[in-house]
Amino acid sequence: MCAKSHVIRLLDGSAGLLERLTADKTSMAVFTADEIFGVAARGKGAVIRGWGAAQLLRDVPHALCVRVCAPLDVRRRRMMERLGTDDASAVAEEIRANDEAHAAIIRRHFDVQWTEPENYDLVMNTKRVTVEECVGEVLNLARSAQFAETEASRQKLDDLALAARVRAALRRAPETRDARVLVASEAGA
Repeated sequence: MCAKSHVIRLLDGSAGLLERLTADKTSMAVFTADEIFGVAARGKGAVIRGWGAAQLLRDVPHALCVRVCAPLDVRRRRMMERLGTDDASAVAEEIRANDEAHAAIIRRHFDVQWTEPENYDLVMNTKRVTVEECVGEVLNLARSAQFAETEASRQKLDDLALAARVRAALRRAPETRDARVLVASEAGA
C-alpha cells in the first residue's frame, strides 16, 4: 500500500529506491489519478507532464494533450550535454529503459501505446522545432476557441476529479481498500 504523499514524492522524483520498489501498483494508479485531476481542477491552467495525464484528461474538452518528442540521437546528445558525459551508450540505454518503463505503465493502465500521435491533440518533434516555437504553438492552441473552458467542460473535469477523490478515499480506508467498485460522478452527484 502506498500513501498519497508517497505518490507526490514519486511524481516529483524525490522518492527513494525503497519507495519506488514497494509501491503498490493499484494504489499508485488510484492516487496518481487523484493527484492529476486535483491539479487540473485547482485553477486556471496547469501543465502536467507524464504519469498518464494525457490519457486521464483526454475526455476533458478544454484539456490540451501534447506530446513533445525527438529522435533518439537528438535526445541522447541533449542528455549527454546536460549530464556532462561522453558515455553515449550508457545515456542511450537509460533513455531506452525510461521509454520502456513509461510504455509499460501507460499500456497497463490505459491500454494504449503512448507514442501514437492519435492519443494527443498536438505532437511536436524538437529535432527541428525550438522549445520557444513549441511553447508558442501550445499557447496558441490553448488560447483557441476549441480549447476554451466552458461550464460543461469544467463540470466534466470536476466530475472526473470527484470520482478520483472518492476512489482514493476508498483505497485509503482499510475496510474498503480491496473493494472493486465503479465510481462515477455526473454534475457533482
